[in-house]
Amino acid sequence: MTTRLQLVKQVLSCNRKLSDMASNEPTRTPRKVLEDMLGERRSYKKGEICDQVTVYARGGAGGSGLQKKNGTGGNGGSVWIEGLPVYNNLNHLHHHYNRRYIAGRGGSASDKIVAARAGEDCTIEVPLGTVATDLATGQVICDVDEEHKRYLVQGGAKGGTLVNNYLGKRGEERWVRLVLKSIADVGLVGYPNAGKSSLLSMLSTATPVIGSYPFTTLKPTVGYLQTTDRKKSIGIADIPGLIEGASDNKGLGHVFLQHIERTSLLLFVIDIQGFQLNQRNPHRSPFETFGHLCRELELYMAGLTKRPIIVAMNKMDTPTSDARFSKFVAEYRAHLSKLVKVHSIVPISCYTGQGLDDLQELLYEIKYGTTPARWTNVKLSL
Repeated sequence: MTTRLQLVKQVLSCNRKLSDMASNEPTRTPRKVLEDMLGERRSYKKGEICDQVTVYARGGAGGSGLQKKNGTGGNGGSVWIEGLPVYNNLNHLHHHYNRRYIAGRGGSASDKIVAARAGEDCTIEVPLGTVATDLATGQVICDVDEEHKRYLVQGGAKGGTLVNNYLGKRGEERWVRLVLKSIADVGLVGYPNAGKSSLLSMLSTATPVIGSYPFTTLKPTVGYLQTTDRKKSIGIADIPGLIEGASDNKGLGHVFLQHIERTSLLLFVIDIQGFQLNQRNPHRSPFETFGHLCRELELYMAGLTKRPIIVAMNKMDTPTSDARFSKFVAEYRAHLSKLVKVHSIVPISCYTGQGLDDLQELLYEIKYGTTPARWTNVKLSL
Protein backbone atom coordinates (compact mmCIF):
# COMPACT_ATOMS: atom_id res chain seq x y z
CA MET A 1 0.00 0.00 0.00
CA THR A 2 1.39 3.36 -1.01
CA THR A 3 1.80 5.78 1.90
CA ARG A 4 1.03 9.48 1.75
CA LEU A 5 4.75 10.33 1.93
CA GLN A 6 5.51 8.04 -0.98
CA LEU A 7 2.76 9.66 -3.03
CA VAL A 8 4.16 13.13 -2.32
CA LYS A 9 7.65 11.99 -3.29
CA GLN A 10 6.24 10.49 -6.46
CA VAL A 11 4.84 13.85 -7.53
CA LEU A 12 7.97 15.73 -6.50
CA SER A 13 10.29 13.39 -8.40
CA CYS A 14 8.41 13.22 -11.70
CA ASN A 15 8.01 15.91 -14.33
CA ARG A 16 4.62 14.90 -15.69
CA LYS A 17 1.58 17.02 -14.98
CA LEU A 18 -1.10 16.26 -12.45
CA SER A 19 -3.51 15.80 -15.33
CA ASP A 20 -1.47 12.76 -16.42
CA MET A 21 -1.99 11.22 -12.98
CA ALA A 22 -5.72 11.70 -13.27
CA SER A 23 -6.03 10.51 -16.86
CA ASN A 24 -7.06 6.99 -15.83
CA GLU A 25 -9.64 8.32 -13.36
CA PRO A 26 -12.08 10.62 -15.21
CA THR A 27 -14.04 11.35 -12.02
CA ARG A 28 -11.00 12.83 -10.29
CA THR A 29 -9.63 16.16 -11.46
CA PRO A 30 -5.92 17.00 -11.09
CA ARG A 31 -6.79 19.26 -8.18
CA LYS A 32 -8.57 16.43 -6.35
CA VAL A 33 -5.56 14.16 -6.89
CA LEU A 34 -3.35 16.74 -5.19
CA GLU A 35 -5.78 17.23 -2.31
CA ASP A 36 -6.03 13.51 -1.70
CA MET A 37 -2.27 13.11 -1.62
CA LEU A 38 -1.70 15.97 0.78
CA GLY A 39 -4.72 15.31 2.95
CA GLU A 40 -6.16 18.78 2.38
CA ARG A 41 -9.78 19.78 2.73
CA ARG A 42 -11.72 20.33 -0.48
CA SER A 43 -14.14 22.95 0.79
CA TYR A 44 -14.63 25.48 3.56
CA LYS A 45 -17.96 26.51 5.00
CA LYS A 46 -19.03 30.13 5.28
CA GLY A 47 -17.08 31.83 8.06
CA GLU A 48 -14.21 29.33 8.06
CA ILE A 49 -10.74 30.28 6.86
CA CYS A 50 -8.21 28.32 4.89
CA ASP A 51 -4.92 28.60 6.76
CA GLN A 52 -2.70 26.25 4.73
CA VAL A 53 -2.51 25.24 1.10
CA THR A 54 0.00 23.62 -1.26
CA VAL A 55 0.73 25.12 -4.68
CA TYR A 56 2.84 24.19 -7.67
CA ALA A 57 5.39 26.76 -8.88
CA ARG A 58 7.48 26.56 -12.05
CA GLY A 59 9.88 29.10 -13.45
CA GLY A 60 9.59 30.02 -17.11
CA ALA A 61 11.73 28.21 -19.67
CA GLY A 62 14.49 30.14 -21.42
CA GLY A 63 14.00 31.20 -25.01
CA SER A 64 16.12 29.86 -27.86
CA GLY A 65 19.06 31.85 -29.16
CA LEU A 66 20.14 32.29 -32.80
CA GLN A 67 23.66 31.18 -33.62
CA LYS A 68 24.12 32.90 -36.97
CA LYS A 69 23.24 36.31 -35.47
CA ASN A 70 24.72 35.52 -32.05
CA GLY A 71 21.22 36.26 -30.76
CA THR A 72 20.37 35.53 -27.14
CA GLY A 73 17.12 34.01 -25.97
CA GLY A 74 15.20 35.72 -23.21
CA ASN A 75 15.37 34.43 -19.67
CA GLY A 76 12.27 32.72 -18.34
CA GLY A 77 10.01 34.56 -15.94
CA SER A 78 10.18 33.97 -12.18
CA VAL A 79 7.53 33.01 -9.64
CA TRP A 80 7.22 35.43 -6.73
CA ILE A 81 5.26 35.69 -3.51
CA GLU A 82 3.91 39.09 -2.49
CA GLY A 83 2.23 40.06 0.75
CA LEU A 84 -0.90 42.19 0.30
CA PRO A 85 -3.05 43.69 3.08
CA VAL A 86 -6.28 43.04 1.14
CA TYR A 87 -6.13 39.33 2.05
CA ASN A 88 -6.93 37.90 5.47
CA ASN A 89 -6.66 34.19 4.64
CA LEU A 90 -5.67 31.69 1.94
CA ASN A 91 -9.18 30.95 0.67
CA HIS A 92 -8.46 32.56 -2.70
CA LEU A 93 -5.54 30.19 -3.24
CA HIS A 94 -7.56 27.18 -2.13
CA HIS A 95 -10.06 27.90 -4.92
CA HIS A 96 -7.42 28.71 -7.55
CA TYR A 97 -7.67 26.40 -10.56
CA ASN A 98 -5.30 23.46 -9.98
CA ARG A 99 -3.14 25.76 -7.81
CA ARG A 100 -0.51 25.96 -10.53
CA TYR A 101 1.63 29.09 -10.91
CA ILE A 102 3.80 28.97 -14.01
CA ALA A 103 5.90 31.91 -15.20
CA GLY A 104 6.16 32.87 -18.85
CA ARG A 105 8.67 31.48 -21.29
CA GLY A 106 11.44 33.74 -22.53
CA GLY A 107 11.29 35.00 -26.10
CA SER A 108 13.37 33.45 -28.85
CA ALA A 109 15.95 35.35 -30.90
CA SER A 110 15.35 35.86 -34.62
CA ASP A 111 16.81 37.68 -37.60
CA LYS A 112 15.12 40.86 -36.42
CA ILE A 113 15.45 40.35 -32.65
CA VAL A 114 19.00 39.85 -31.41
CA ALA A 115 18.17 40.11 -27.71
CA ALA A 116 14.80 38.47 -27.04
CA ARG A 117 12.48 39.62 -24.28
CA ALA A 118 12.32 37.94 -20.88
CA GLY A 119 9.31 35.87 -19.89
CA GLU A 120 6.52 37.33 -17.76
CA ASP A 121 6.75 36.88 -14.02
CA CYS A 122 4.03 35.16 -12.03
CA THR A 123 2.99 36.38 -8.57
CA ILE A 124 1.32 34.45 -5.77
CA GLU A 125 -0.57 36.95 -3.62
CA VAL A 126 -0.81 36.07 0.06
CA PRO A 127 -1.72 37.82 3.32
CA LEU A 128 0.95 39.05 5.70
CA GLY A 129 2.10 36.41 8.15
CA THR A 130 2.35 33.63 5.54
CA VAL A 131 5.30 31.24 5.66
CA ALA A 132 6.31 29.46 2.44
CA THR A 133 8.14 26.13 2.73
CA ASP A 134 9.59 23.79 0.13
CA LEU A 135 7.47 20.65 0.38
CA ALA A 136 10.34 18.33 -0.64
CA THR A 137 13.08 19.61 1.68
CA GLY A 138 11.15 21.40 4.41
CA GLN A 139 13.33 24.48 3.88
CA VAL A 140 11.67 27.82 4.59
CA ILE A 141 11.58 29.85 1.39
CA CYS A 142 10.29 33.09 2.87
CA ASP A 143 8.40 34.59 5.78
CA VAL A 144 6.07 37.26 4.42
CA ASP A 145 6.11 40.09 6.95
CA GLU A 146 6.16 43.27 4.84
CA GLU A 147 3.47 44.75 2.62
CA HIS A 148 4.11 44.70 -1.15
CA LYS A 149 7.54 43.12 -0.70
CA ARG A 150 8.21 40.37 -3.21
CA TYR A 151 9.99 37.11 -2.36
CA LEU A 152 11.48 34.83 -4.98
CA VAL A 153 9.95 31.34 -5.01
CA GLN A 154 11.35 29.92 -8.23
CA GLY A 155 13.68 31.70 -10.63
CA GLY A 156 13.36 31.53 -14.39
CA ALA A 157 15.67 29.51 -16.60
CA LYS A 158 18.48 31.06 -18.64
CA GLY A 159 17.87 31.85 -22.28
CA GLY A 160 19.91 30.41 -25.10
CA THR A 161 23.42 31.88 -25.51
CA LEU A 162 26.83 30.81 -26.78
CA VAL A 163 27.50 29.21 -23.39
CA ASN A 164 24.62 26.72 -23.67
CA ASN A 165 24.76 26.28 -27.43
CA TYR A 166 21.87 28.75 -27.88
CA LEU A 167 19.41 26.34 -26.31
CA GLY A 168 17.17 27.78 -23.63
CA LYS A 169 17.03 25.78 -20.41
CA ARG A 170 13.93 24.14 -19.06
CA GLY A 171 12.13 25.88 -16.20
CA GLU A 172 12.60 24.32 -12.77
CA GLU A 173 9.64 23.39 -10.59
CA ARG A 174 8.84 22.91 -6.93
CA TRP A 175 5.87 22.32 -4.61
CA VAL A 176 5.39 25.02 -2.04
CA ARG A 177 3.51 24.72 1.23
CA LEU A 178 1.91 27.99 2.34
CA VAL A 179 0.93 28.28 6.00
CA LEU A 180 -0.81 31.33 7.41
CA LYS A 181 0.35 31.98 10.96
CA SER A 182 -0.95 35.51 11.37
CA ILE A 183 -4.70 35.76 10.98
CA ALA A 184 -5.77 38.49 13.38
CA ASP A 185 -4.67 41.20 15.81
CA VAL A 186 -6.22 39.45 18.81
CA GLY A 187 -6.13 35.73 19.54
CA LEU A 188 -8.74 34.21 21.83
CA VAL A 189 -7.01 31.75 24.16
CA GLY A 190 -8.90 29.32 26.33
CA TYR A 191 -9.92 25.76 27.02
CA PRO A 192 -12.94 24.25 25.26
CA ASN A 193 -16.38 25.58 26.20
CA ALA A 194 -15.00 28.70 27.89
CA GLY A 195 -17.15 30.97 25.70
CA LYS A 196 -14.66 32.08 23.04
CA SER A 197 -17.05 31.57 20.15
CA SER A 198 -19.85 33.31 22.04
CA LEU A 199 -17.57 36.26 22.73
CA LEU A 200 -16.54 36.52 19.08
CA SER A 201 -20.18 36.48 18.00
CA MET A 202 -20.92 39.30 20.47
CA LEU A 203 -17.97 41.45 19.40
CA SER A 204 -18.48 40.94 15.66
CA THR A 205 -21.02 39.49 13.27
CA ALA A 206 -18.95 36.41 12.58
CA THR A 207 -20.97 33.23 13.06
CA PRO A 208 -18.84 30.53 14.71
CA VAL A 209 -20.43 27.28 15.84
CA ILE A 210 -21.66 27.67 19.43
CA GLY A 211 -22.68 24.79 21.69
CA SER A 212 -22.78 23.70 25.31
CA TYR A 213 -20.20 20.98 24.69
CA PRO A 214 -16.41 21.09 24.13
CA PHE A 215 -14.72 21.36 20.73
CA THR A 216 -17.53 23.11 18.87
CA THR A 217 -14.82 25.14 17.08
CA LEU A 218 -12.68 22.96 14.83
CA LYS A 219 -11.34 25.63 12.45
CA PRO A 220 -10.17 29.19 13.21
CA THR A 221 -12.84 31.84 12.65
CA VAL A 222 -12.07 35.55 12.35
CA GLY A 223 -14.39 38.47 13.01
CA TYR A 224 -13.66 42.17 12.63
CA LEU A 225 -14.59 44.96 15.01
CA GLN A 226 -14.69 48.31 13.17
CA THR A 227 -15.46 51.89 14.02
CA THR A 228 -18.49 53.45 12.35
CA ASP A 229 -16.27 55.37 9.92
CA ARG A 230 -14.66 52.03 8.96
CA LYS A 231 -11.19 53.61 9.07
CA LYS A 232 -9.87 51.36 11.84
CA SER A 233 -10.56 47.76 12.72
CA ILE A 234 -9.41 44.98 15.01
CA GLY A 235 -9.27 41.39 13.82
CA ILE A 236 -10.27 38.83 16.46
CA ALA A 237 -9.55 35.14 15.92
CA ASP A 238 -11.47 32.35 17.61
CA ILE A 239 -8.78 29.68 17.93
CA PRO A 240 -10.02 26.11 18.54
CA GLY A 241 -9.90 25.24 22.24
CA LEU A 242 -6.56 24.04 23.59
CA ILE A 243 -6.08 21.00 25.77
CA GLU A 244 -3.32 20.10 28.17
CA GLY A 245 -0.34 18.87 26.19
CA ALA A 246 -1.07 21.15 23.23
CA SER A 247 2.57 22.26 23.28
CA ASP A 248 3.48 18.60 22.59
CA ASN A 249 1.06 18.63 19.64
CA LYS A 250 -1.68 16.71 21.44
CA GLY A 251 -5.08 17.32 19.91
CA LEU A 252 -3.51 19.10 16.90
CA GLY A 253 -2.00 21.54 19.39
CA HIS A 254 0.65 22.93 17.04
CA VAL A 255 -1.94 23.59 14.33
CA PHE A 256 -3.87 25.78 16.77
CA LEU A 257 -0.90 27.36 18.54
CA GLN A 258 0.70 28.53 15.30
CA HIS A 259 -2.14 31.04 14.91
CA ILE A 260 -1.67 32.39 18.43
CA GLU A 261 2.05 32.69 17.72
CA ARG A 262 1.65 35.80 15.58
CA THR A 263 -1.23 37.64 17.13
CA SER A 264 -0.13 40.88 18.76
CA LEU A 265 -2.52 40.64 21.71
CA LEU A 266 -3.72 37.62 23.71
CA LEU A 267 -7.25 37.62 25.07
CA PHE A 268 -7.66 34.80 27.59
CA VAL A 269 -11.26 33.68 28.03
CA ILE A 270 -11.68 31.92 31.39
CA ASP A 271 -14.84 30.30 32.72
CA ILE A 272 -15.42 31.81 36.18
CA GLN A 273 -16.75 28.41 37.33
CA GLY A 274 -13.50 26.67 36.37
CA PHE A 275 -12.88 23.95 33.80
CA GLN A 276 -13.13 20.17 33.62
CA LEU A 277 -12.69 18.48 30.25
CA ASN A 278 -14.38 15.24 31.32
CA GLN A 279 -14.93 13.08 34.38
CA ARG A 280 -11.49 11.51 34.08
CA ASN A 281 -9.79 14.92 34.38
CA PRO A 282 -9.63 17.01 37.56
CA HIS A 283 -11.68 20.16 37.94
CA ARG A 284 -9.51 23.27 37.80
CA SER A 285 -10.24 26.62 39.35
CA PRO A 286 -10.11 29.77 37.18
CA PHE A 287 -6.61 30.55 38.47
CA GLU A 288 -5.38 27.00 37.78
CA THR A 289 -6.93 27.19 34.32
CA PHE A 290 -5.13 30.47 33.56
CA GLY A 291 -1.83 29.05 34.87
CA HIS A 292 -2.07 25.93 32.74
CA LEU A 293 -2.85 27.96 29.62
CA CYS A 294 0.17 30.19 30.21
CA ARG A 295 2.30 27.09 30.68
CA GLU A 296 1.21 25.58 27.36
CA LEU A 297 1.97 28.83 25.52
CA GLU A 298 5.44 29.13 27.05
CA LEU A 299 6.30 25.50 26.33
CA TYR A 300 5.32 26.01 22.70
CA MET A 301 7.17 29.30 22.28
CA ALA A 302 9.23 30.98 24.98
CA GLY A 303 8.21 34.60 25.54
CA LEU A 304 4.71 34.22 24.13
CA THR A 305 3.13 35.37 27.40
CA LYS A 306 5.23 38.55 27.33
CA ARG A 307 2.81 40.06 24.86
CA PRO A 308 -0.08 42.27 26.00
CA ILE A 309 -2.62 40.10 27.80
CA ILE A 310 -6.23 40.74 28.75
CA VAL A 311 -8.08 38.20 30.86
CA ALA A 312 -11.84 38.07 30.27
CA MET A 313 -13.60 36.28 33.13
CA ASN A 314 -16.68 34.93 31.39
CA LYS A 315 -20.06 33.75 32.73
CA MET A 316 -20.21 36.38 35.46
CA ASP A 317 -24.00 35.94 35.47
CA THR A 318 -23.64 32.56 37.22
CA PRO A 319 -23.93 32.02 41.02
CA THR A 320 -20.98 32.94 43.31
CA SER A 321 -19.22 34.60 40.36
CA ASP A 322 -18.34 37.77 42.28
CA ALA A 323 -16.58 35.83 45.04
CA ARG A 324 -14.75 33.67 42.51
CA PHE A 325 -13.65 36.75 40.58
CA SER A 326 -12.18 38.36 43.72
CA LYS A 327 -10.41 35.10 44.56
CA PHE A 328 -8.89 34.90 41.06
CA VAL A 329 -7.54 38.46 41.27
CA ALA A 330 -6.05 37.78 44.71
CA GLU A 331 -4.40 34.53 43.60
CA TYR A 332 -3.00 36.12 40.47
CA ARG A 333 -1.45 39.01 42.39
CA ALA A 334 0.02 36.68 45.00
CA HIS A 335 1.44 33.93 42.78
CA LEU A 336 1.68 34.87 39.11
CA SER A 337 1.84 38.65 38.70
CA LYS A 338 5.66 38.72 38.60
CA LEU A 339 5.87 36.04 35.90
CA VAL A 340 2.95 36.97 33.64
CA LYS A 341 2.02 40.63 33.25
CA VAL A 342 -1.69 41.10 32.64
CA HIS A 343 -2.88 44.41 31.25
CA SER A 344 -6.44 44.07 32.57
CA ILE A 345 -8.81 41.54 34.09
CA VAL A 346 -12.32 42.20 32.83
CA PRO A 347 -15.49 40.54 34.21
CA ILE A 348 -17.83 39.79 31.32
CA SER A 349 -20.93 37.80 30.49
CA CYS A 350 -21.69 36.80 26.92
CA TYR A 351 -25.21 35.96 28.09
CA THR A 352 -26.10 39.39 29.52
CA GLY A 353 -23.55 41.55 27.68
CA GLN A 354 -21.87 42.68 30.90
CA GLY A 355 -18.43 44.22 30.42
CA LEU A 356 -18.33 43.92 26.63
CA ASP A 357 -18.19 47.69 26.06
CA ASP A 358 -15.24 47.97 28.45
CA LEU A 359 -13.52 45.08 26.70
CA GLN A 360 -13.94 46.71 23.27
CA GLU A 361 -12.42 49.96 24.51
CA LEU A 362 -9.46 48.10 26.01
CA LEU A 363 -8.74 46.29 22.75
CA TYR A 364 -8.84 49.55 20.83
CA GLU A 365 -6.70 51.39 23.39
CA ILE A 366 -3.97 48.73 23.34
CA LYS A 367 -3.77 48.61 19.55
CA TYR A 368 -4.19 52.30 18.70
CA GLY A 369 -3.39 54.07 21.98
CA THR A 370 -6.51 56.25 21.83
CA THR A 371 -10.13 56.16 22.91
CA PRO A 372 -12.27 54.53 20.20
CA ALA A 373 -15.04 56.14 18.26
CA ARG A 374 -18.35 54.32 18.05
CA TRP A 375 -18.09 50.67 17.09
CA THR A 376 -19.80 48.68 14.40
CA ASN A 377 -19.45 44.94 13.86
CA VAL A 378 -18.63 43.45 10.50
CA LYS A 379 -18.31 39.91 9.23
CA LEU A 380 -15.15 38.34 7.92
CA SER A 381 -14.83 38.69 4.15
CA LEU A 382 -13.90 35.45 2.45
